[in-house]
Amino acid sequence: MILDFKSLKQGAWVSLSLLTFAMILGLAKTPFFWQVYIFIFIFKLGWFAYLICACERFTFYMASAFVSVLGSFVLMAGSAAYLLAVNSLGLGSVEAVVLGVLPAFCVLLVYFSIAYTKASFDPFEYNGIKVQPRPQKIKNSVATYPLLLLAGATTLAASVFVKSAGIPAGGVAGTLILTLISIWILIKVRHSIRGLRTLRIQEKTMPIPYTFMQIDEIREARSRWWLSRLFKCVASWRKSPGA
Repeated sequence: MILDFKSLKQGAWVSLSLLTFAMILGLAKTPFFWQVYIFIFIFKLGWFAYLICACERFTFYMASAFVSVLGSFVLMAGSAAYLLAVNSLGLGSVEAVVLGVLPAFCVLLVYFSIAYTKASFDPFEYNGIKVQPRPQKIKNSVATYPLLLLAGATTLAASVFVKSAGIPAGGVAGTLILTLISIWILIKVRHSIRGLRTLRIQEKTMPIPYTFMQIDEIREARSRWWLSRLFKCVASWRKSPGA
């Protein structure tokens, strides 16, 4: 996988689309915290604009995309669990909140068990401080958006199941399926998780953080893209009053 400007934009927008999809679904099913959802969306929109237009840190970009993809499934699982708990225990119940965060807790346990075990494979290639993921053995142009399609198919199936089986059975099934998908993603990218943690530890002793292997091409493409130029103008305008 070559992280050039095209794939960098593509990865960021897919990650943002997944998270937005999860937030819309969660808001439709549990419309209790819509202010928080809107704040998160605005914050993430600015975050991904930075990733596409200005970010040059390889570890920050990869970790951000990974957290957004995984977080979308965890958010949907938590929303399903919370909806189920509210239906049984009532709105504002402490037990409902605990059940709502339980999927995230389970996923975090799996994440830490993976991140803090010894790596048996280095998923990255290096050229000084320039890094890129190792090329995949199997390449498929249709596989660019597999997680987005998976989220849509899972949500559609869960909605049909909820309507046919009712909220209790559908909520349990949706929570379990989405939590298992989150754990499957962690297992699937376990080498990248360990590799990113190693890179972040190494960066603490480096004067310059790791960057993209194609950073020169990325900078050139950013200089031609209107959104990158707008982002730089806004960033410089914000800095100028305090200068």
